[in-house]
Amino acid sequence: MSLPLAADTQGRLSTDRFGRSMRGFEEVGSTNERATQWAAAGAPEGATVLTEYQTTGRGRHGRDWTADKGRNLLFSVVLRPTLPPDRFGLLTVAAGVAVAEAIEDFVSPHSAALKWPNDVLLEGRKACGILLESSLAPPNTDAVVVLGVGLNVNQTDFPDALADTATSLRLASGRPVPRPPLLARLLRALERRYDAVQHNGAGSVRGAFRERLAALGSSLSLRLPGTDETLSGTVQGITETGALRLRTADGVEKTVHAGEVTTRR
Repeated sequence: MSLPLAADTQGRLSTDRFGRSMRGFEEVGSTNERATQWAAAGAPEGATVLTEYQTTGRGRHGRDWTADKGRNLLFSVVLRPTLPPDRFGLLTVAAGVAVAEAIEDFVSPHSAALKWPNDVLLEGRKACGILLESSLAPPNTDAVVVLGVGLNVNQTDFPDALADTATSLRLASGRPVPRPPLLARLLRALERRYDAVQHNGAGSVRGAFRERLAALGSSLSLRLPGTDETLSGTVQGITETGALRLRTADGVEKTVHAGEVTTRR
């Protein structure tokens, strides 16, 4: 753990597990890949991989994730949940809530909103993406999940393709944001919300997500994964497993477990 950001963050932690084991790198291909490898070698729950730059970082649907070196927070946490796999969507929900809560003191008076399933928004623009990846566990072993977070902290310029849709904490607040205390707070919030989902507190996490859901009550269309099919309806909230609830124009409620928002009205 030679990365200064990692060492400075660990000195500020108030977690029980998250970040207590940490590996920091100046550059990696993907923190999720490094965390998956570490998990396979026996990394404890909460083990965290942190980097200043990713050469093959990715988001949902295989998209690249690009971020300026040394300005943001790019990290992955090893999880070993006891939840059944059909409830893993709640882990993304919990992470979104945790990130939104952790950043608000740094961007006051702005409030963070959530875009289902895995984006955190500031002033309607994406400030953070979350990528949850799970591996099938052999019989009689616990599942291994890696939670990746890419948070735009002090980046002030974005590629042309993202200029109208991306933002950072610094752009929203108008001031630079110190990363070590922010990361320490993020890990604490992630641990707290993760533990709540694990131990009969999923209802409070779902409620907190719904309160921040940017599209609640709005009409939108989603492209269903692996198809050209779209589904349109009014957002009602999320289910007990973290799926999106839509009410179609004919009054039928649909449940969407995965999809990409194409339009919002």
